[in-house]
Amino acid sequence: MAKVGIYYPEWILARHNTDYKIAKSFFRLQDYSENEMLSVASNAYTWSFNLRRIANQVIGLKTPLVKHGLSKKGMEADVIYHYSSPVYPNLFFKALADKPVLVTTGFMTDRYMIEKFGSLPDRQKEADLLASKLEPASMIHFHTENGRQRFLRYRPEFKEKTISIPFFLPDLSGDIEPVKGLKSETIHILFVGNEGNRKGLKELIAAFDLLGATYLNEKKVELTVVSKDKPEPKTNFDITWHVKLPHADVMQLMRKASIFTLIPKRESYGLVLVEAMLSGCAIISDNDETREEIIGNAGVLLSSNTPESISIALKQLIEDAPHRTLLGEKARQSARDRFLPGIVANQYATCFEGLLI
Repeated sequence: MAKVGIYYPEWILARHNTDYKIAKSFFRLQDYSENEMLSVASNAYTWSFNLRRIANQVIGLKTPLVKHGLSKKGMEADVIYHYSSPVYPNLFFKALADKPVLVTTGFMTDRYMIEKFGSLPDRQKEADLLASKLEPASMIHFHTENGRQRFLRYRPEFKEKTISIPFFLPDLSGDIEPVKGLKSETIHILFVGNEGNRKGLKELIAAFDLLGATYLNEKKVELTVVSKDKPEPKTNFDITWHVKLPHADVMQLMRKASIFTLIPKRESYGLVLVEAMLSGCAIISDNDETREEIIGNAGVLLSSNTPESISIALKQLIEDAPHRTLLGEKARQSARDRFLPGIVANQYATCFEGLLI
């Protein structure tokens, strides 16, 4: 049994912080292995981390230093885990008393970088900077094998100290049973994305407009949107909009949905796709390398996010019930085989134990 120290602030001044939420979820790894998960960052780190956030985001002052350090409990840890590249990496690694360290990072696709910055930055320079920051780590972790390979394309000497393991999603359940309608019943299509317009909501609504209210009503198609961005169709088809819903309600919608769509303009991963796959939805998404790895042949992956290409994909799945059902079954099985928490937890446990050899 290993004592694994999770190095992250005990608390954070933010209503929503994905990094913090993911780091905290790692404490539930101990539900699936004999390893003990410990909170190991010092109080000084927690306070200085939050003061830095205030200085940067609220007051606008020059960035103060973060004071890295281990708590007394942290000194008992056999191995340290840090989600994302640490603030002031030299100080971080120096504070860890030579303990083995696993650090999670990422190396985005070229498409993502172009969408974010308007042009492709120098990827070699980016990889070199990442390598210089994380070279002291015992192992560098990526959430996708494609991300790992993109980094290794520029820094192949890191092959033996990099690993890919999917996101650990402790609330996923293999007991989810889809409740899809029969061929003669309503075809439920679902879109979930807080930043809807960035995730392709406008293009999806335009695709529905192209299909037309007459066609959609004849085929008994209903669209449900969960997003802070309001859908604004030009035709009168059946649509339900929720600004926000509890996660349990979203999962219930996924169980009922036959088709789940997410064709983003820019998306680093797409965790909601994993939930939709596990719920047995036929997936329509983009063919970015990350989505290709997540979905594979268990969905429809589009090379273009234009309303025209989306409408064609929708029409094919609306009219071909057997194929729609087959894709949903393949998606569900793929998610059960790769993303259930017990399966992913075992991969992390093996990695942690390997760092102690």
